[in-house]
Amino acid sequence: MTSRVIEVPIYNSNDVLEIDCSQLPAHASELCDILENEGSALRLYQEFALEYYKQGSMDEAVAALKRGVANAKANDQSAKVPLLSLLASMYVQKAKATESGSSERELALQMATTLLNEAERISRNDGKTQVVRGMLALARRQADAALRHFQQAQQGGVRGVAALLGAARVLYGRQQYAQALAAYQQALVLRPGARPDPRIGIGMCLERLGYADDARRALNRAAAVDPQAAAPRILLATMDFNAAKRAAAGDPAQADEAAAHLRAGMEHLRAAYALQPDNAAVLLRLADRLSWRGEWAAARRLGERALRAADTMALQAEAQYQLARAHHGGRRFDAAHDAYARA
Repeated sequence: MTSRVIEVPIYNSNDVLEIDCSQLPAHASELCDILENEGSALRLYQEFALEYYKQGSMDEAVAALKRGVANAKANDQSAKVPLLSLLASMYVQKAKATESGSSERELALQMATTLLNEAERISRNDGKTQVVRGMLALARRQADAALRHFQQAQQGGVRGVAALLGAARVLYGRQQYAQALAAYQQALVLRPGARPDPRIGIGMCLERLGYADDARRALNRAAAVDPQAAAPRILLATMDFNAAKRAAAGDPAQADEAAAHLRAGMEHLRAAYALQPDNAAVLLRLADRLSWRGEWAAARRLGERALRAADTMALQAEAQYQLARAHHGGRRFDAAHDAYARA
């Protein structure tokens, strides 16, 4: 697949400098020096920041955005609002990857708040800023405030999709599955190629509402649309494992049905692992299965890998639980007690 090329206009010339995004400098400062020398528009700082982010270099993305903000012209402050909002969203993501209550987490959230305050001082009605406000509220576990910000941001277009997905997440967390489903479906209509894929949320809501077959169709469609996505396969595996437990707890005649669900679940899980072997959610589902089979040492190793890969507090907590369970089963009681306490 051809890599993306970004054109940087040369100052006082009709020529452009072509930057191949597959060969970005290790340090964003090199690119930023070029952009400064050529008097480039702030949107280019944002474009390169997004490329660094997509390639897993969040620190370089943050550095590029900071340079862009610093180069905003005094008579065109509105141009830096998108950079401030994007920079704030990255600090929110940094906070989510740190331990709850840590000074590092609080500092990241404070940075996000400061950046959003500056963005709102320049433009109080910017929808993207409201979306990031919602993300910040979620990180602070303020669901009511998050929903209010997402609803304020729902103005249609791409901006409306981000707001809808945020609102749907809050509604799902409140167990308002019908309302969350409607929001996910609206997001899918507005932007079928949205990421994260609204079909995954649709499948989750349908499963909670008792429409298992429809949920499977939505998740299978999400997997077909993005063959590299692990999330729909993880959810399909979870549905099969739960169905196997229900069948095993029922009539003994359902033993074959339970076995079939277990096989299907493991197939989905193996497919997810092949796609993303360091995905914390995949590792946790595998650890869970190994614990059910009494393979405590293997479950513990997967739990440790999941803990290292976890980038949210929820995943970190579940990883600690799986570790505690594996330690407990392996009769390592002191270690189990410590892990349970951290879960």
